[in-house]
Amino acid sequence: MQSEKTQIMDHHAILIRIERMACEICEKHINSGTLWVCGLNDRGYFLAGLLCEKIRETLPNLDCKLIRVNTKNGGVAFDSQTQFANAHVLLVDDVINTGATVMQALVKIYEQAPASIGTAFLAKREHRYFPVKADYVGISLATTLQEHVEFNNSDSSNLRVQLA
Repeated sequence: MQSEKTQIMDHHAILIRIERMACEICEKHINSGTLWVCGLNDRGYFLAGLLCEKIRETLPNLDCKLIRVNTKNGGVAFDSQTQFANAHVLLVDDVINTGATVMQALVKIYEQAPASIGTAFLAKREHRYFPVKADYVGISLATTLQEHVEFNNSDSSNLRVQLA
């Protein structure tokens, strides 16, 4: 039996939020030179790609470097050799719940002494167990612990945020 899913944001609403978030990021990093945009796992990397695209359109002088961060099996691995010392870093994920996964990645980035670290999430829930601040947010949701928020990007022309 498949559970009912309530659509929270449709494709158009998601793209509008991505554009707004990109503008906010550009305002903060107008003089940064380079911004490392790190997408967490598959859906975070997908969103990081959309953000990079909009950032490049809005602020072509900012060198937006996109990389994937995998947090499988309790570890954190970057898809390419990265040096974040004195760099500006933005960590992107689809939904922030407890903050555990994001915290793992932030620790690895922080150990390299970056100039700044920011976070961006398409959807933010208020059930965090770890002290992770959401700097750029598409939508904030008041949900119960039992509800599950998911970003569905299985069809890139029909993106959705759903509540299950």
